[in-house]
This record gives sequence, C-alpha cells and structure tokens, in this order.
Amino acid sequence: MIKGRLLILGCIVSVSLIVSGCATEAITQTPFITTSPTATVETVATETLVPTASFPPTPSPIPTEAPSIPCMIVFDSNRDGNHEIYRMAPDGSQTINLTNHPAYDVEPTWSPDGSKIVFVSNRPNPGQEGGNYLHVMDADGSNVRQLTYENESSKPDWSNDGRVITYSNQGDIYIIKADGSGQSVNLTNSPEWDEQPTWSPDGTKIAWLSGENGHWNIFVMSPDGSNHLKLTDNGKAYDVFWTIDGEIFSHWEHPDGVCTKCVMQADGSNARDAGGKGEIQRYLPFKTLNGDRVECISGDINTGNEEIYLVGEIFPDIFFNLTNNPGHDRHPDWPANCLAGFEESNPEESTIPETGLIDPQSELVLGYAGDDPLQWQRKNNFQKACNELGIQCVYGEIPELLEENISAIVLNSSPERIGEADSAIRTAVEKGVPIFVLDAEIDMDGVYSITVDHSEMIGVTLNALLKDSGGSGEFAYFDFDQSQNDAKFIQGFLEKEYPKIKVVTSDTERYNFDEDDFIFNDLVTDYPSLKAVWTNAGYTNAVFGIVNNIQDPQKYPMLNCEPNKTGFYIWKDRITEHPDFKCVAVSNPPGIAYDAVYTAYYLMNGEKINESALEGMYGNAFIVDFPVITNENLLKELEIINFENDQFFADKLISPEEIKGKWFR
Repeated sequence: MIKGRLLILGCIVSVSLIVSGCATEAITQTPFITTSPTATVETVATETLVPTASFPPTPSPIPTEAPSIPCMIVFDSNRDGNHEIYRMAPDGSQTINLTNHPAYDVEPTWSPDGSKIVFVSNRPNPGQEGGNYLHVMDADGSNVRQLTYENESSKPDWSNDGRVITYSNQGDIYIIKADGSGQSVNLTNSPEWDEQPTWSPDGTKIAWLSGENGHWNIFVMSPDGSNHLKLTDNGKAYDVFWTIDGEIFSHWEHPDGVCTKCVMQADGSNARDAGGKGEIQRYLPFKTLNGDRVECISGDINTGNEEIYLVGEIFPDIFFNLTNNPGHDRHPDWPANCLAGFEESNPEESTIPETGLIDPQSELVLGYAGDDPLQWQRKNNFQKACNELGIQCVYGEIPELLEENISAIVLNSSPERIGEADSAIRTAVEKGVPIFVLDAEIDMDGVYSITVDHSEMIGVTLNALLKDSGGSGEFAYFDFDQSQNDAKFIQGFLEKEYPKIKVVTSDTERYNFDEDDFIFNDLVTDYPSLKAVWTNAGYTNAVFGIVNNIQDPQKYPMLNCEPNKTGFYIWKDRITEHPDFKCVAVSNPPGIAYDAVYTAYYLMNGEKINESALEGMYGNAFIVDFPVITNENLLKELEIINFENDQFFADKLISPEEIKGKWFR
C-alpha cells in the first residue's frame, strides 16, 4: 500500500516537524527514532511458525480507472484531552471522532479501498495484560474488534489487496490476516530491532528498518519473510516508504553525499536526491478534491502544536493547515485506491521542463569534472538536474570525458584552482565541447561561468555588519584564506563606503582564532569597543569568544557566521540564550551546478543566449543570486535544511523557467 506518511523536509528551531504516522517523538536537530524494547511476552505466534505459501496477498496493481472514493484523511489527535482517531475530508472539513473511547487510540491506517481502518489502542480486554494492540474498525468507527494479541504492537500497514496487515512488535516484523483468521506470523525473528514495515504498491515486497540504538538500515523482503535484501549499510536511514511507482523513499544520509532525501530502486540501486519541500509530491502524493497533486504531512510549524498540512505550490504560503486545532494532530493517512488516476511512470520523467523545443537532443551527454568531496552538494545538484531532464551524465576529469561522446562539460572549480585546468579546458574547446565553469572565471571563447559576484557577497556582509554602527566605530577583519584577496577588497570598500570606521586590527598571526580556540578571547579583551568582526574562517570560535567573554550584551560586536547547518544551529542556540547576539551569513550556493546543467541543456538544444545577461570580468559569466541569512530569517533557513547533512550549506537554485527566461532569448 502507498502510505500517507511523510517526513516533512525541515524543522523550525524549537519546534519540529514529525514523521507523519511514524515517530511520535519531537525531532529537534537530527532525525531519530527511539526504540525501547520491552520485556518479552508470550505471543500467539511462535518463533518456529513458518508462513504458508498461500498466506501472502496476491499482487494486484492499483486500479487506473477513476476512483470511487475521495482521499479522506484519518489521523489521531488529543484535541479533546485524550488520543482519539478522527476522520476528515481532503479539505479539512467534516471532521468527526471515530473512536470516542477513553483508551489511547493512535496510528490509524486506511485499508486500500477505504472500507476499514486499523489502529493501535491500549483499550482493556478481559484476561489480557495491558498494552498496545492492533484493532480494526469500519470506516464510520463501528464494528471495532481486536486484531493482534502481541503486546506493544505498532506501525500497521495494509497489503495492496487489503487481505493482510503487517506491523512491528517488540523488535520483529509480523503479518496477520486482516479478518483475524489464523495466527500472526513473525517474518524477521532476528536479534536486531526491526521497525516500520511497509508494503510495496504491487504487494510483492515489504520494506522495513533494522538496526540498534537508533542506527537503522533499510531492508526489503518477500511477503513470506524470505529473500532479505539489505539496501543501506551505514546505519543512517531514518525512515522508509514506498513511492507511488514502487521505488524506495527514505531520509537517509547517503555515504557519498548523494542525497539525504533519497529515492532509489527497490534493490537499492540508482539512489538520487528526491528534491526539497513541495517536490516529494512526485513520489508520495496526496490528491485534493480538485485532483491536484500535493503532499500531506504533519508537524509543528511555529504553532506550538502539531497540525496536518497540505504542501504545494498551489497554496499561497506553500503550507495549507487542514486541522488548525490547539491539540496535537498526527499520523495522517488516506486510502491507497483514492490515488487511482495519478500517473505511475517514473516521476523524474514528469519533471522535464517545457523548453519550447519539438525534438530535444535525446543523445545529450553531460560530463562533470573537478569533483571535490568537500563540495558534494554541487555534485548532488548536478545529478538532480540530470535526473529531472532524463539525460545521461557522467563523471571524470576533462581528458577522460573527452574520450567519450560528451556534449558539454560542467567543471567544478574555484578562483584559485581554475588556472590548473587551463590546458584541459583549451583542448575541450578546440574539440567543440563547451565548458561551463562553476565559481570561477576564465577568458576563453567557448567557456561560460556560472558564479556569484564574490565582491558583492563581501559588500552585502559588510553592510549588514556595519549598518548598526552608524558608519563609525571600531572594526576588525581577518582574512585567513588570502587566495581570493578578500582583505584588499575590504580595504577599498571601507575607504569608499565607511571612511569613519576605524580598523583596529587585521592581524591573523596575533589573533589566529582559526587554529586556536582561545585567541579570540584576547581580541575582545584588547578591543572592548568593537562594533563588528568579519572573518572567513574560525566562525565558531568567534561566536563563543563573544558570548563567553562579554558580560554586557549591549556590547556584543556583530559577526558573520558560517552559512551551513552546523553554523546555523550554533547561531540559533546563542540567540536563544543571548537575544542581543547578532550574526549575518552569505552562502556561495552549491545550486550553481544545477543551474549549469539547465544552461547547457538549453544551449545544446538550440536556444540563443541573451548576451545582455552575460557579466563578469570577461563578459562570459552568468551571475546568480546568493542566500543572505540574518537573525530575522535564520529560523526559516533551519526549516529548510533540518534533515540535511550537518555540513549542508545554505543553497539557492534557479528554476528552469527562470534560467530560460533570464539567460536566453
């Protein structure tokens, strides 16, 4: 069954967005799943019970004809002071309490045809110990019956034909016939802790998480418990879902940095980035009353309580609050068959932008050179664009790529490294292969740059740092990376824009806080009247050097902070403790690799470059905007990057439509 449970793509500082229908614990900085194995109890199913060949459901595809049922949402809520199961229409109307029982009723899941709901409840039964068991009821809340007799059952999921339910119980995965006939069957019976089972849309596989101490890997097996296949092996998968077309979706920290919101084939191959907020609807969709494809999630978005939201570009604020209630509303789910009619082709194919071309080059091959593990986001964004366009993209150095039938090359570089590739670039151009250089400029016909205006980035930062000083006061700057001549630019900028600012020091030898945690303490002691400090390294040491050594918050000098997830959380925690602390951060967006792919795609398919869009020192650069983070929008940025790698930098991609409209004519 295609589940209506989706981990929202970010969290907002003190609040957090939850795995809809999965974990009930708040997620603050890093996603986690808490497991607390309880004492073993005697169960109906024994460990030696072997599933029969007739037990698994017969695979049958979801009908493609028009659905006869709307995507009614079932969820749990404590809005009335007790956890109950509720049902509502796809637009949030017609909300009714289905259980209305003093017990703890949670984790509801629709049968595919919308006729029944399975849920977890601790309601008492004579002769049984207390605990959580699965119960099944009709769609209107009637005919409630207990389904399982293993204490601490949880995370139920229906097979695609509605005959069988899988669930977790004390570290193993079980299945049981939905009508309650026959015994439950332990499919895993392993020493590892097994959680979150979920059926594939065609009913031929069950995926689940297995591991210990919160370190999870994704496994897939046949419905009879055979053919175990391990898809991940680094213990950093946080959930697992089947996409509408039978692939695997997971918030998984890929070991090569390929993705953190990942889609892969059912055998674990072709792992790729699934996209950001509003893009997951391609894989785990929800259908509105109007037939629009959106996401349905639950979480706390600066409300202090969990709500259920629809997410999509059709809404003015991206998020549309369906519940809008003071209680905690969680675990939304809807019948799988209500999604009938959605295209089930590869979701990547449906994202190719409209180019205005009748017959784009099907043999277009792009190469990526200059790979740097520290700049894994650029490589991810390159591959993301390739996936969206459905074109072949390969990796290697320029000489290797030229030996293949390459159409164009995206070169990952930097101002200090670009000269090293001069000969290889010239060879490529002579062979008629255009080069799109990232984050650097070079004067050569046939070469285009996709880059930011580095001087503008520093200028924006300095303006933010010095605006509160009234254009005067003491200032210190520290250029620990002199390859880009930042210090020279700062000197000229201050002379022109802030002549009354007094630079008290720029001595990176005396105050080398990039290498010494404590030297920044000497700086604030030596210059107690500092208004601002600029640096291009040692950000964390500077932050702590201020808040730990200055007692009067009115005397905090403003800083520039590191523009990645780790830096943002350090920043957020400091302003929580010290509200007068201020920072600014600008990011060289890794999205330039994404922009480069689409620029190459349009050019190679006959689009004409708008010459007025070319800038830079050689007139061959496409200049992109960059993110600017301040105290005011820090929380919004944290929402976006919460589930990314700790070293994920603030990013900004240009949409394919914007690229075509801005850079081509």
